[in-house]
Amino acid sequence: MAKDFFKATQETSRSLNQTERKLFEYVVKNMALVKGMKIRELAAECFISTTTIFRFAKKLGFSGYADLINSLLVTAHNEKAKNLPKVSVKGMYSSEYPKNAMEAIRVMSQNQADEVVKLLLDKPDIYILTDDNTHTIGQYCERLFIGLGFHAYFPETAYQKRNLVNRISDKDMLLALSYTGQDEEIIDFISRVFLTKHPYLLSVTRADNNRLENLSDTNFYIFADEIRVVGMDLTSSVAMLMIVELLIYNYIEKSNTEVM
Repeated sequence: MAKDFFKATQETSRSLNQTERKLFEYVVKNMALVKGMKIRELAAECFISTTTIFRFAKKLGFSGYADLINSLLVTAHNEKAKNLPKVSVKGMYSSEYPKNAMEAIRVMSQNQADEVVKLLLDKPDIYILTDDNTHTIGQYCERLFIGLGFHAYFPETAYQKRNLVNRISDKDMLLALSYTGQDEEIIDFISRVFLTKHPYLLSVTRADNNRLENLSDTNFYIFADEIRVVGMDLTSSVAMLMIVELLIYNYIEKSNTEVM
């Protein structure tokens, strides 16, 4: 019996290479269209060979392309997407914005989430790293973790980061938030820490086999339409925030923290 696409690929999608990740993202974003495509049509649309698609399906754990399509057909994705709230952005963004956020949650690996929560239960010191676009999320995360009794630090200047490098121990956790996963300051900070210590590195990035993901013990990935207006990056970070909050809510549940 065909399974829900997201449940079936929750673990296997983590092993995809860069080409396969782009194909996976295309399938997720265009599920209603892809479920009616023949393998040659999908290959032509994505400018790849049918052999690549067949290997992609097998790598995800399906017996073949037909099995993958059957999985898409039983997925409740479209019905759930219809009930998402509309947003006041013109054109395709009004539908893609909420869809992208929900896809990030649906493809989260529960095993990886459980692993992170288990580590949080040991109350590690948490060091939060962000790029310019996720700066406010970093501030918010620091407040949440401190409120839950963690020692959490969000270094906002180069001076603060330099002073923290030698304080970090193997028992701590680094939380790195960067859509591109290529931010040089974040990579440099982590690289200097890793010279002598190996704290647990949790990251949230886009799905493209980026440098930050490759350094991480656990990486959750998000989907977003990259938007720039007069040189300003307006790419949504909503999905990133949702992932962090879900991890925190799971921690609260497992730690039996009193909810008022």
